[in-house]
Amino acid sequence: MKLNSVPLEVFQHPLLTQNNISLHIKRDDLLHPVVSGNKLYKLMLNLEQFKHQHKKTLITFGGAYSNHLHATAFMGKKLGIQTVAIVRGEQLVPLNPTLKDCTDWGMIIEPVSRGLYRQKQQAPEIQSIIDKYSSPYVVPEGGANRLGVLGAAKMLDGVNQKKLDVVVVACGTGVTMAGIISACEPHVRVVGFPALKAEKWMKDEVQGWLDAVACESHNWALQHNHHFGGYGKTKPELLEFMADMEANYNLLLDPIYTGKAFYGLLRMIESGEIAKGSKVLFVHSGGLQGRRGLTAKSTG
Repeated sequence: MKLNSVPLEVFQHPLLTQNNISLHIKRDDLLHPVVSGNKLYKLMLNLEQFKHQHKKTLITFGGAYSNHLHATAFMGKKLGIQTVAIVRGEQLVPLNPTLKDCTDWGMIIEPVSRGLYRQKQQAPEIQSIIDKYSSPYVVPEGGANRLGVLGAAKMLDGVNQKKLDVVVVACGTGVTMAGIISACEPHVRVVGFPALKAEKWMKDEVQGWLDAVACESHNWALQHNHHFGGYGKTKPELLEFMADMEANYNLLLDPIYTGKAFYGLLRMIESGEIAKGSKVLFVHSGGLQGRRGLTAKSTG
């Protein structure tokens, strides 16, 4: 599977002018009108492996608002693949817009309790669900496997890194960030913004994925101060920022990932954590379907 190239857009903002910083945005949200961004990149090689192994059912995991499930369901419909989602949480009716899309595209939803979901790698109940389906190929939550890392690395294909100092990306499992780190030249620093409370574990996760693809780079860092309360949580400040970006800069962001990361990037520039004169690339990792009902989960 080959993904279309997307443009690098110049972003203008008073903070950038004041600090002599150039900022380009890689618009991977424009890859496809329905599904886009890092989810497609992380699925790409897994779908090729599914075909190579002659599997019949693609089974994966996610929460009720998962961009990964949304992308998997769409690609399953497009490619004629039966997809199954083992979803965290029993109370899924009525279906939210994300899961309704998934079922409309033919994905089978298998809801499980949050406690069972946390034990998904070893729980016999989860294995019994998988065993129900013919010739299953299992993709971890968020596309978090070695093939996902290698696919995410392709997000920088065609980018001229000689003109870059910093690459910024949102992260959830650490797979996308690891893929981007592995694709970066040594002089480029990668900054990741976790969309959830991950201070205790994400650094080790990213390093583990780097080890999986034999990448020895240490020119990267995580910024943990802009999760706005946790995964799927928002605050009025974030929603106001997103509205400003849309109204005044024609930039659509989502409240789960990219809104938090772009907000954090501008705060880093404001505080001087990104040096004056830097050339920065923000990777827009898509997920705009997550904008639907975005005020519903505000933490106030």
